[in-house]
Amino acid sequence: MKNILLLNPPGKKLYIRDYFCSKVSQANYISHPIDLVIISGILSKENFSIHLIDSIVEKLTSEKTIEKISKLKPDFVISLSGAVSWEEDKEFFRELKKTLDTKLILCGDIFLENTEKYLEDYSFIDGIVLDFTSKNIIDYVKGKTSKREIIKDETNQIEFEIPVPRHGIFLELSYRYPFTLSRKYCSVLTEYGCPFKCSFCIMGKLKYKYRKPENVISELKYIDSLGVKEIFFVDQTFGANRKKTVEILSEMVKNKFNFKWFGFSRVDVLDTELLELMRKSGCHTLILGIESGSDEILSKYRKGYNKKQIEETLNTCSKLGIRTVGTFIFGLPDETQDTADETINFLKKLPLDYASFNVAVPRAGTDLRKQAISEKLIDEKFEIMDQSGTEIAMSTKYLNQEDVKKLRQRAVKEFYLRPKYLIKRLFKIRTFYELLQNIENAIQLIKNTWIN
Repeated sequence: MKNILLLNPPGKKLYIRDYFCSKVSQANYISHPIDLVIISGILSKENFSIHLIDSIVEKLTSEKTIEKISKLKPDFVISLSGAVSWEEDKEFFRELKKTLDTKLILCGDIFLENTEKYLEDYSFIDGIVLDFTSKNIIDYVKGKTSKREIIKDETNQIEFEIPVPRHGIFLELSYRYPFTLSRKYCSVLTEYGCPFKCSFCIMGKLKYKYRKPENVISELKYIDSLGVKEIFFVDQTFGANRKKTVEILSEMVKNKFNFKWFGFSRVDVLDTELLELMRKSGCHTLILGIESGSDEILSKYRKGYNKKQIEETLNTCSKLGIRTVGTFIFGLPDETQDTADETINFLKKLPLDYASFNVAVPRAGTDLRKQAISEKLIDEKFEIMDQSGTEIAMSTKYLNQEDVKKLRQRAVKEFYLRPKYLIKRLFKIRTFYELLQNIENAIQLIKNTWIN
């Protein structure tokens, strides 16, 4: 029997490395690494012994992590990594390979460009996963190839299925997310990649595909049997395939799961009819990419919608009692002081319950990276970056890095520290757990924004 370890390696910061989008947690949250969740299901169909170590959640040092791994004696370690933490990660992986005779397979955003070069330059890497939904990982683990390999989906399938993930092993650890209503929740992926082509996002570069609705419902039935009552749909745009989404939501209502759920979507795929069905099926929060209050910036970076659509969708959500979280990006190459001011003024007018303020990062494989290199905002070797704002990756054509940092700080202050907002937030809290989460995340957000 093959002994396999799923690993989120240690780090000096609260790193989030999953789904090709590594960053430092802006507050006090660390969500399920969906890459490892999905891989746990794929591998569970074989006679493998599967273990999980999440050194970030368990607050393990490098030494303690290697000690814990040594006791398991895994044949394979399937680990996350990322551009945000690569300098730390590679030293840890070198030490791990010195200590243990194990095959090391890595998955992360940093490998999406120059993948072959990473295999050539780093002898401790035995394999790189470029699609964590691919069943080819089974062939690799079974030893059907002995060479160092890139693991990806080589089929042309748009509709796919995955075995039910091993949610139980993830429920044993203290994962947490700012918008959950209870401590216990599961993360579910119904689509891979994204059909939209925002120039700063890697998701539109991944092969877009979606799961069969009946396959998703089978997973939800299993989660229901575990007694879990909250779901995080981690699709980049839940609702992008309307027909599939309606079928899933309708089946959720029909099966009387009584799940509460939240997830990511876009303002231009949501209308009153779909939002009402979402609400009926248990939706309590939607995380929506607002990104900018400038129609010029929204257009230039291919968001595909405008400020009017943003306002209309948020107002509909508010009327239906669905909480909304707006995500914003400061520091795109064409950002000016005027467009940034426009964004901050706009966000204060919106009926948002929460907001997440990020800085632009030129991720591997994105059109934003090509633009940043061509306009000499970064050089081609630039790879360590963090969108959360702990460090500013690059200047814009008109603003320096310190300007971008101050804009993000100003946005946090002017959105969250409004007396009217604070009173409204307090009266909307539904559970004691939610109150504690709000307090913890607020403290960590302040530390990360002004102290670190």
